[in-house]
Amino acid sequence: MICFIALFVFAIMSIFSAKYRPYARQAFDCVFRRMTLRPCNTTLEEEVKGKTVGWLLGKNPAAAKIANAHWEAISWLFTAMMLVSFAYAVAGIANFVVYGNCNGPEGGFCIYNGIANGLQNPNLLSAPNTLEGQRYGNANALVTVVEFGCFSCPYTMAAEPYVEQLCLEYGDRIYFVYKPFPLPNHPYSTEAALASICAEKQGKYWEYRKLLFQNQSDFRQMGEPLLFMLANEAGLNNTAFDICYLEGQGKAQVEKTIEEGKKSGIYGTPTFFVNGKAVVAPKSYEELKAAVDEALANAK
Repeated sequence: MICFIALFVFAIMSIFSAKYRPYARQAFDCVFRRMTLRPCNTTLEEEVKGKTVGWLLGKNPAAAKIANAHWEAISWLFTAMMLVSFAYAVAGIANFVVYGNCNGPEGGFCIYNGIANGLQNPNLLSAPNTLEGQRYGNANALVTVVEFGCFSCPYTMAAEPYVEQLCLEYGDRIYFVYKPFPLPNHPYSTEAALASICAEKQGKYWEYRKLLFQNQSDFRQMGEPLLFMLANEAGLNNTAFDICYLEGQGKAQVEKTIEEGKKSGIYGTPTFFVNGKAVVAPKSYEELKAAVDEALANAK
């Protein structure tokens, strides 16, 4: 670990001065040997040890004595910690690629989300050209809120209370449109989107939507059987729902909104467009509300 830090420091410094390049090479050799569980054969670690123990001596002589006596053990301990951290980092990246989060199918917080979002710019997103989708509110309202969401996405579910509160607070002052954007790395996301459209055909979309989010973790595991059970719980005609779902009557609609989302540049759900301005995965209701208030003020 000590050599790893030295490698990072000297690699940066060697860009600006050639005198640090030998140190960078020694640090690289030391890191490579440590990663392959072999001791360093350069004097770099001894130099680092000397400077570290010397610094500790001025701060805490007892700590300096311990560090000097057990330097090799401390060095190997840090090496082990580095290897474990590296393994966790690789596993987290693999889960992020496959499942969209660090923790695998279970979901949860992931540091790579922030990194990924940082590489994307919401200002570069473009609002969809149509308002086709599941709608709520006043079509003539001054503010239109469009959401691209995934019923199987934990972040879309986390934002659902914001949507409910927004519709309740603003009523006819906004027009809300939901566009299903199922993500392939989320289990049964497309199936849930298709089922929601079948519910919409019977005038029970919002009831079914609520049940989907309430039972997200369950249908992510149980899949289609639970989607049929939820249809019954929402009071749908089971025969009509079964025919609609099994025939894929909502497939064209879902495929169309997916294409719309791709053209808009959607890189994560939920993504909202408030009068065309993108708000990606709002962290609080206040963040979404602020965008609506700004749109209302500008529209007057």
